[in-house]
Amino acid sequence: MTMTIKRAAFVFLLLALAGMAILARLFQLQVLEHKNWAAMAQAIQEDVIEIPSRRGTIYDRNGIPLAYDIPAYSIAVDNYHLTNPELLVELLVRELGMDLREAEEKVYRTGYFTWLARNVDLDVAERFRAMAKFQNIRGLLFFPTWKRAYPQGTSAIEVLGLVGVDGDGLSGLELLFDEVLRGRPRVVRILRAADGTPYDLWEEEPGSPGQDLRLTLDSRIQWICEAELDETLRTTPADRGCAVVLDPRTGEVLALAQSPRYDPKDPDIALLKPWAVTDVFEPGSTFKGLVALAAWDLGLVSETETFHGSSPRIVAGVAIKNAQNKSYPPLNLRDALAQSVNTVLVQVAQRVGAPKLYEYLRRMGFGEPTGIELPGEVAGLLRPPEKWTEVDLAATSFGQSVGVTAIQLAAAYAALCNDGILLRPHLLPGEAEVRGRVAKASSCLKIREFLGYAVNTGTGSPAKVPGFKVGGKSGTAQIAIPGQGYVPGHITTAMAAFFPWDSPIYTIVVVYQTSKTEDFWSGTTAVPSAGRIIRAMAEMGLSYPPETTALGRSG
Repeated sequence: MTMTIKRAAFVFLLLALAGMAILARLFQLQVLEHKNWAAMAQAIQEDVIEIPSRRGTIYDRNGIPLAYDIPAYSIAVDNYHLTNPELLVELLVRELGMDLREAEEKVYRTGYFTWLARNVDLDVAERFRAMAKFQNIRGLLFFPTWKRAYPQGTSAIEVLGLVGVDGDGLSGLELLFDEVLRGRPRVVRILRAADGTPYDLWEEEPGSPGQDLRLTLDSRIQWICEAELDETLRTTPADRGCAVVLDPRTGEVLALAQSPRYDPKDPDIALLKPWAVTDVFEPGSTFKGLVALAAWDLGLVSETETFHGSSPRIVAGVAIKNAQNKSYPPLNLRDALAQSVNTVLVQVAQRVGAPKLYEYLRRMGFGEPTGIELPGEVAGLLRPPEKWTEVDLAATSFGQSVGVTAIQLAAAYAALCNDGILLRPHLLPGEAEVRGRVAKASSCLKIREFLGYAVNTGTGSPAKVPGFKVGGKSGTAQIAIPGQGYVPGHITTAMAAFFPWDSPIYTIVVVYQTSKTEDFWSGTTAVPSAGRIIRAMAEMGLSYPPETTALGRSG
């Protein structure tokens, strides 16, 4: 009897221990690990999809849309419950242009949810849905969404940038102002039965559209510049070109153009880079106007004084030559600028000296980013004066041994046009942001007068437009390639122009580069381009000649 009681007690103990073990396991699963198991169940039974909301529209200064969202569909598939997968593969290839291998990988993937195509045009998606229904293809999911469209085509695309399939800005203003433009995404939840079959779909969060962005760009001037750049690339050996148009009174960027441009049909990511902001070049003789401004502002030159114009001029044992080694009789600063005489500007720079010239160039904004609202802007190359040799000082006088961007050059010339006040160039409307004073207003007026003469009679004459009092300075420079130095046939040409020279309302910088020939000069590329841009602006009614068209005593 005692043995029976012991056995019963032992069995009872085992059952009690087993029960306690079960209770402990239940406690572990239902209490301690509840969140983990609930999350796992939710992952199997539910899908949460984020769909981008309508992105804000980007407008030009006149309210013309440059980038906006249009309705589209994103298409997904429940691979486990898909019917007729082979027909779906054919449909993806035929209707959406998908690669056969990519289509098969998506269709035959293991999973309850796979994106097939994002941001499909509305009409294409509707046709796709109708064909899938006709072929009894089940398991497809269609989500209304938005797709970025560019009504002006590729115009200003390097400034605007691109948007990815998830509604994220990838480059340009779309990237820089992504948080402003994108809004909050729409959240959709899909609920599944135990076997994975979707039986409910609802909108959990409606999201909110992004904010619009208005720019200072004028799409008409942008189009004029792009058309001119395209034509010059077509008719000359130029590899690429860029143009910047500023309002010197406000710092507003009216155009920032380049050619070639990014083409969605033949994408080249490198062309999404606005090289007027991101790429450095030696400005050549366009720098002469700015060196002359420093010397005049310091009172180191006069209107009547003459300089020797013979070529070459020896500086620290190095022969500095004029273009084509041409020598000139003694000439004053105005004529030296008009004829772009290197050896005269070398003498002017020597009077200024490296410390003072560096100081003026820094005031003009060289050696640091301008602060324009675009990603990737670079500072350029301007070494401290203690690292300048005598030859460096001489070379700087005609725009070599320094590196600038087109937007820096445009901003510096805009300061010359704005009576010596340097403004930050900007793409978004707002009050002008003063960065400092470059020189006295009277000094700026005198140099503008000289550069008006340069266009009226000198090397800048291809930019002359009757009645418009155009001023400016041309420049041609070799391109230094890292590790190789100056390579024959690699040339930069530029023109920094403004009008009317006595009270400028536009500043224009045009730059071209080639890697094909030594016979590549600003007088046949950048200078006439600037003139044609001004003529086109006049023809479009964007600018008018001043009432008084005489150049004045300097002309």
